[in-house]
Parts: sequence; C-alpha cells; structure tokens
Amino acid sequence: MPSKLNAYLLSAVMLVALMRRALGAPTALTESPAGDPSGDEAQEEVEGNPSDAVKAWIYAVSTLSRHEQEFEAEFHHFHKYNILDQYTIAWLPKDCPSSYNKEACLQWLAKGLFTYTAVLKYVAKEYPNQRILTVAERDNLIQLIKDKMRHPEHVTALTRGQEEQLLRNIDTPTIYNRKMTAHSILYMFRHFLIGGQRQFRKWEQPRRSLTNKGITPVTYQMLKS
Repeated sequence: MPSKLNAYLLSAVMLVALMRRALGAPTALTESPAGDPSGDEAQEEVEGNPSDAVKAWIYAVSTLSRHEQEFEAEFHHFHKYNILDQYTIAWLPKDCPSSYNKEACLQWLAKGLFTYTAVLKYVAKEYPNQRILTVAERDNLIQLIKDKMRHPEHVTALTRGQEEQLLRNIDTPTIYNRKMTAHSILYMFRHFLIGGQRQFRKWEQPRRSLTNKGITPVTYQMLKS
C-alpha cells in the first residue's frame, strides 16, 4: 500500500477532527489539482467570505480531494475512479432529497454523519495502521448542524448494536472486494460532504447577497418598530 494512500486515509477518517481547526480560526485550504470540482467549490466559498459553518464543510471536502488520484495509483491505473459507481452501497446517505425542507435536511445530514462515522470503521479494519478510531471528534460538526435545528433531539447517535449491524451488512470475504468497499465508502462520503457544503452555501446565500450589496435584511422587528 503506497505511503501516500496511507496518509490520505488517515486524513479522510480523521477529517472531523480537523474541522475543529476550521471552526476555531480561518485556515488556508490545501490546493486541489486543476479541474477538481471539490477544489473549485471550496475556492468559491472562500471568495464569498463564508461563515464558520461553511468553512467546516469546505475543510472536510478538501481532505478528500485527492481520493481519485490515490485510488488510481493504488491499482496502478488498472481501474478508473468511476468504477466505484459499481460498488456504491445503496443504503449509505447521498445528497439531501430536494423535497426536504431545511429542518428535514439538517436531520438528514446529522444522521448521515453518524452513519458514515460507523462505516468508516470498516476502512480502519482494512487499514489497521491508521489511527482511525479518533473519529470521536465528529461531534463538533454534528453539533454545528444541531445548532441550526429546531428539534435537535430528533437526532441521536447510533447504538453500538446498530453500528455493528451496519458493519456486518458491508462485510465481504475477499480481499479485493473489501478494498473496493472501503474505497466506495470514502467515495460516497466525499460526495455526501460536497452535498452538505452545497446545502449550507444555499441557506446562507440570500443573507450574504444582501450584505454584499449593503442592504440590511428586513426583519419582523424592524417592521414592528
């Protein structure tokens, strides 16, 4: 296993720990390769003076931006990145459904993070040299999401039994399929994070647009006075 991939996997599974830095202070993003859509989106957010919440999503996406290159390097370019579309796990969360309102979408994102935290342990099983169990730091981003919810009590962490069931559901006996499953988890997680970043950007866009134009958003209190 190439050492560069080992380093990548460590950063991917520990990305929520890295988000603490993103929330604590502005952090320069790692440059993404030219043409990488995640890098383009991250740059767009930086230029738009994003909130701490959006910065957290940007930082998360940036830690996974080289997955395509690392995956193809591991398999000596025998496989192209898009082969992972054939290994997607149907029940892993993807983008928030377009029919959901903001509250439902926030619940979707928080529950999705709990789910991915559980299945990332599968990656730890495939790559035991990685300090993968430090994912307890995920609570920072989940709390950030809950802070925007009207009913955060509707989202709870998975029980140990639920996590074990998820891991059993994706287990496979062959080495090749185990590696492909691990990469599929990271592949889907990256797209999930890009979707979360997009949602937070959309929710903040109206207020940011008004602020950039020097217009104060009209509120009920202003009308009342």
